[in-house]
This record gives sequence, structure tokens and C-alpha cells, in this order.
Amino acid sequence: MMRVQRVAPRAWGAHRRIGAAVRAAEPGTVTTPVVAVQPGVYTERLLVDRPVELVAAGAPGDVRVIGTEGAALTISAATGSVRGLRVEASADAVAVLIERGSVVLEDCEIRGDLRIVGDAAPTLRRCRVSGGSVLVEDGSRAVLEDCVVTDAPRVALLVRGDAAPTVTRLRIDGTGREAVVFADAARGLMVEGEISRATGTAVTVMGAATPVFRQLAVREPGGDGFRVDTRPQDAGEREETSLRSGGGVVIEDCQVLRPTGGGVVVSGRAAVLLRQTTLTEAVVGILATGEADVRVEDCTIRRAAQSAVVLRDSAVVVADGLVVAHSGDHGVLAGDQATARVTGGDVGDTGRTAVHAAGNADVTLTGTVLHDAGEFGLHVVEQATAVADGTRISRVAAAGIAVEDRGDLTATGVHISEAMAGAALGSRRRVLLRDCEITAMSRVGVLVDADTAAVLHGCSVRDAVAAGLHLGERSTAYVIGCSVQDTGGIGIVVTAGAAPSVHATNVRGSKKNGLAVHDGGHGEFTDCRIGEAGYPAVYVGAGADPAFRRLHVHDTARGVALDPAAAASWSDCTSEQVAADDLPHRSEPQRTGAGGTTPASTGPEALETVLAELNGLVGLHSVKEDVERLVDVMRMVRQRREAGLAAPPLGRHLLFAGNPGTGKTTVARLYGRLLAALGVLESGHLVEADRSTLVGEYVGHTAPRTQAVFRRAIGGVLFIDEAYALVPEGQGTDFGQEAIVTLVKLMEDHRDEVVVIMAGYSADMERLTSSNPGLASRFTRTLWFEDYTPSELVGIVSGQAAEHEYQLGPGVEDGLTALFDHLRTRPRFGNGRAARQIFQGLTERQAQRVAAVDKPGTNDLMTLLIDDLPETR
Repeated sequence: MMRVQRVAPRAWGAHRRIGAAVRAAEPGTVTTPVVAVQPGVYTERLLVDRPVELVAAGAPGDVRVIGTEGAALTISAATGSVRGLRVEASADAVAVLIERGSVVLEDCEIRGDLRIVGDAAPTLRRCRVSGGSVLVEDGSRAVLEDCVVTDAPRVALLVRGDAAPTVTRLRIDGTGREAVVFADAARGLMVEGEISRATGTAVTVMGAATPVFRQLAVREPGGDGFRVDTRPQDAGEREETSLRSGGGVVIEDCQVLRPTGGGVVVSGRAAVLLRQTTLTEAVVGILATGEADVRVEDCTIRRAAQSAVVLRDSAVVVADGLVVAHSGDHGVLAGDQATARVTGGDVGDTGRTAVHAAGNADVTLTGTVLHDAGEFGLHVVEQATAVADGTRISRVAAAGIAVEDRGDLTATGVHISEAMAGAALGSRRRVLLRDCEITAMSRVGVLVDADTAAVLHGCSVRDAVAAGLHLGERSTAYVIGCSVQDTGGIGIVVTAGAAPSVHATNVRGSKKNGLAVHDGGHGEFTDCRIGEAGYPAVYVGAGADPAFRRLHVHDTARGVALDPAAAASWSDCTSEQVAADDLPHRSEPQRTGAGGTTPASTGPEALETVLAELNGLVGLHSVKEDVERLVDVMRMVRQRREAGLAAPPLGRHLLFAGNPGTGKTTVARLYGRLLAALGVLESGHLVEADRSTLVGEYVGHTAPRTQAVFRRAIGGVLFIDEAYALVPEGQGTDFGQEAIVTLVKLMEDHRDEVVVIMAGYSADMERLTSSNPGLASRFTRTLWFEDYTPSELVGIVSGQAAEHEYQLGPGVEDGLTALFDHLRTRPRFGNGRAARQIFQGLTERQAQRVAAVDKPGTNDLMTLLIDDLPETR
């Protein structure tokens, strides 16, 4: 029979101290000994080192244990329980120390610190800790249920070492510093908790800790809601804590309300999964810096004082189902080398831009809605890269999409409505809009700024007040298969110096001109239809020389208005239902303007023009022969198709092998123009790339960069110089391999839309093609670019002189020959590039010489003398 050990301060036959009763308790054969403690104050250093059921009589708190020295209560028993005690520490000592075992503490009140160490695995239910902290350390596996921590002078809950507690419905009210800290390699789970009145950050995770937080409510902390600054246990291996390998910090179904700092701040090399969490009235909703890796799933950020999501450094944020409902600045702000991937998001009601990409950031938007922005929907500046796919942008104050500086954008299937401009493109890179729909613009549908190149493929512009497409000075836009409808002003505006290439585009319902090529404008317009215009369908200003091929004007009062000094050309143009029909109708090419009507070189003659330009290049005899053979084969392929015959296999992708300065880029550009003239490519434009534009600096960065560059080349030629740099010698795991794999797939997906040319040193090209079987199978033809001979280099200088209205004086050609003989022996000789530099040096020395002449004549200004040659060293 088990004996109950009774404890009372003054009762006869009972123990006066709880410790004495514990020591007197004898273990039963079946049940655990019971120590029953009557109400009172017990000043002692209590040690529970054996299994007992220590039960306090009376109301909770009626039994007080006040420590004398060290911990007031130390538990090292393997099992047992403690119920209803109030334990108070003396001075700065620990109130309760649990060293080992799986003891259960229920309904206890602890004044001071509760410390759980070693491999202890206690369970605490409905316990209250006031004026101290809960410290879970070493390898302990504590369980806390329905507990409360109030007025902690420092941290309310500190978990460190290898500890992994399970904390359910913990309520923390008032802390002197952070409320919860996980450090070292701690893990664990916090569920259904609540944190309020934290002086500092509510939850801090550091070191290599990887806890999980679910249904945690954080209210008005004095710092951040969550701050995660962790690193892998092996600092050299980031994948140790990557989300892909199952590691990282998890924040799920949590709420953060009005933090003084950020909602969730992630830095260092931390990996965080943020799921179904709401961040309300934070300064910044999510801030990711360093090399942070953040995955966001179905989260909401409301009323951020500044930007809702901010990425800096090399941080990566992948968001699926992100909702931003009001932010003072940007919805998503990505800078430096950061990467953002947003899928199925809704970003709206932002003070500035919905998504802003700057620095060298890489942003991808897929199926995302951007709306009600104070500035732009998507803004890409500096050298950032953005890809928007299936995104909807509406109700923005400025442009739906804006690209500036050297920003790069590929937009596919984007719908833009209710903005000042649909797309404002001012980048020095070639921006691509493909299958985009732009409606209800208060000014212009697409603005291509001065000196900007852009490609518009299959886009639709409707209901723009001022203009559908506005092509700025000296811009070069490729517009293919687009439509411009119901414009309040002019359908397509071409300004001075602009030279667009517009194909198969339909302009209808413009209140003014369908197409206006202003003074000094250029361009090619092929297979276009223009109708239902309020003014003449086509206007051509003074000095403008656009070429129209197979243009069809219909259903309008007047077809064409020409300035007397216009110089437009017309080939196979037609009209229908035009009241004042003044469109040139003859089938042969015609040029109209101040000089009357004369034959113009358009249509099929363009192929011969480009071939003549190729043959006019100095040297390159074998290259010219190879290109002409390719042209003959492609002509035959076209003729067989037109005759209904099967076409033979045709490899259009090329390798260019040779030293620098041997004309590879020039021939690539001409090759694209030849393919366009043959109808093999839509535009034939050239996009230049190298390793720096294709290969990223971290995992996941290379493929999007390669895709963005490739998409800009659709319809033309992608020329990759020094392509062998994609496979550095002796580096089998280099990111360049990812670029090659991406290129091979894109070449297959777009095999009829793009030609790829890879160029580099002869000795290195074999290593490149052997690095990937798919690459070798697609590049079956190599063009060899030999070094220029001295006489050919002299010919390049002579050509430069003639082009710039100079002449070579006596002995200059012989001097140049001797000079090039000498320079060709030097390593890294620049070939044609060196010849052009020599010509520049000649003109500079001639300018210095002529400056000393009192009144130089025309011959003095034009003639380059032997004295103007640089000295050889």
C-alpha cells in the first residue's frame, strides 16, 4: 500500500519541508508516491530527484516555494509530476531548473527563469512564468501547452543548442527585448501562440536554427515581426538549409500586426518558407537581403508604410499567390543582384510602382495582376531584367510598363488597360512585347523613346487617345503582326530619324491619320492594312523616305497625303473604298516626292542589294562563297515549297571561327538581312550576346537571363561572341552549361523563328560543340574567318578614307603595308579593328599637322600623308 507523504508548516505528524517529504517517499510497486503539500510558504532549495506526484492543496498559488540559494526547484527525476506550486527565485537565481526526465508540470506559477537543459523532455501545461524567461537548451525536447510568459525582463522564450521544443498556445505579454529567440542549431514547433507588448523584435531566428511557426499572432512589437538571419551549419554549403532540401524556417498561417519595423525580415544565408501569413501595417512587409532564399505562398501584405516586398543584394524571393493591398511606395522592389519570381499574385493600391526592378535585379511575373499604382505597373531601370507572362496591369497613373536605362524586358500575353501609356520603352537594350493587349490609354498605347530598339510581335492596341504607337527619334522598332484600332489621334507616329520595320500590321479607326511618317522619318511597311481613318490614311512629311510594300488602304476618305519634299517608295500597293484615291497603284516599285516618280529598289531586289554589300567587304573570300551557297540552297528550298515539294533538311545555325576583328559580327548582321530578304526570318535583326549577358551568378539566375536574351532575337539572329566562354576549360559545373541547355531547348521550340550564330577562336569552338550533344547536332556548318592579309588591311583603311572623304597621299599605301606586316606578328593583333584604329590615328595626326597651316586648302584637309602614319615600336 502506497503511503502519502504530507507536508504542512505546523501540522502534527507532517513534514515541515517539501524536500524532506520527497526524500521520504518510497516508490510503490504500481503507483507513483504522492507528496501532498498544504498551503503555506516554504523557504527551501527543493530537489525532486525521484518519481513523485507533488500536489499542492488549496487554490493555485497557495503553496509558495521560495528559493534560498541557486534554483528554487530543481527536477532531475525520470518521471513524475508537479501540480499547483508557486515557485519564486531568490535574487537573480533560476526559479525552476529541469535537468532531465519527462516530468509533467501543471498549473504552476513561476516567478523568475524556467530553465530546461540536457536531454530533459518535460511537459508544462497551463503554467505561468512572470518576471523571467523560459530557456530551452542543449538537446532538450520540452512540451509547453497553454502556458503564459509575462513581463520578461529580457527574452521571453529562448531556444538554443540542439533543443527542439513543441510549444502550443503560448501567450507572451510584455518583454524587455525580443519575445522569442531560436539560436544555434535549435529546431522545434510553435503553434497557435500570441505575442504582444514586445519591446524589440517579436521572433528572432539566428545561427543554424530551423524552427516552424504556425498560427502565431504577433501584435505591435517594438521591432520586426519576424527576423531571420541564419546560416547553414557548414557555412560553405548553402543547400544544407535550402527549402528545396527540406530545411529552412517555416512561418505558416501567422499574423503580424503593426510592427515598428518589418513584418518579416530575412538576411544572411537564411531559407524561409512563408505560407498563408498576413502582415498588416508594417514599415516593410517582407525584406530579404544578403543571400536570403524566401518562398512565399498565399500571403497577404496590407497597408505597408513603405514598400510591401523589398529584395536587395543577392536575395531570392519566389512568391505564389502573393497579395499586396496598399503600400506607401512600391509593391515589390527588387535591386542589386536580387531575383524575384511572382506567380498568380495581386499587387495593388501602391503609392508608387507595383513592381520595380533596378540594379541588376531579375524579375519574373507570371499570371500576376498589377493595379491601382501611383506611378507604373512594372518599371525596369538600370540594368535589371524582367519577364512578364500572362500578367494584367490596370489603373496606373503613368505607364503600365516602363523600361529605362539598360533595363531588359520580355512581355508575353500581357494585358494593360487604363493608364497614361501602355508601354513606355526607353531602354538601350531591345525590349520584346509579344501577344500583348493594350486598351484604354489616356495618351499613347506604346511609346518607343528616342534611340530605342523594340520588338512588338502580335500585339493589339485599342482606344488610345493620342496615338497607338509613337516611335521616337532615331528609334528602331520591329512591329510584326500587330493591330492598332480606334485611336483618338494617329494610329502609328514615326518621328524624325526613326526607322521602324512594320510587317503585317492592321491600323483601323484612327480619328486622324492611320500612319504619319513625320519630316525626316524612315521605315519599311510591308503587308500592312490601314483603313477607316479620319484624316488621310497615310501622311509622309518632308525628307521622309518610308518604303511601302503591298500596302492596302481601305474605307477612308483620302488615301495618302505627301509633303512636296517627301521621298516615299511604293511597291504593289492597293486600295479599296477610298473616296480620294491618290495611292500609287502600279505594280512596279515607285518612288514619289518632289522629284516625281522613279523606280525604287525594293521587294526582291533587296536580296541582291545585301549580297552586293557582302561582296563589297574586303577579303573574306571563303566566307562569301559559303554564304552565297547557303543563299542558293534557301532559294531552292523556297522554290520547292512554292511548287508543293518537300523541302530538304536545312541547317541555318552557324559557327563562326576566327580571330578577333575578322568581320564575324559584320557578316552575322548581313546574314540576318539576307534571311529576312529570303523570307526565312521575319525581321533579320541582330541581337549580340556573350557570357556576361547569358550566364547568372547564382543558381536559378542563368535560365531566365538566357531566355530574355533569346526572346529579343525572335525574328532575327542571336549572335553569341566568344561563345567558348560558356564552357570554361576545367570547370565542368560552371553555370555556362545551364545557358547551353537552355539555348538548345529554345532553339528547338523556336526553330523557324531564330537563327543562332556562335563565334570565337578556332581552337576553342570544338570544345564548345562537344560540351552538349544537342548543340553539336544543331551546328553542322562552320565558317572560317581567316586573318586579313596586309594588302586587305590596307584596303580597309582605304575604304574608311573614301567613306569619310579622305585620300591617301603618295607612299601611304606602301607605308601601311609595312606597318601591318610588323603589327601582324604581335600577339592579339586586332585585324580589321586594328585597321580602323590606324585610320583614326591617321586622321588625328593629320589634324595636328593641318592645324599648323595658316590657311589650309581642300587638298590639305583631305590628304593623309606618310608623316601621319604612327611610328612602329
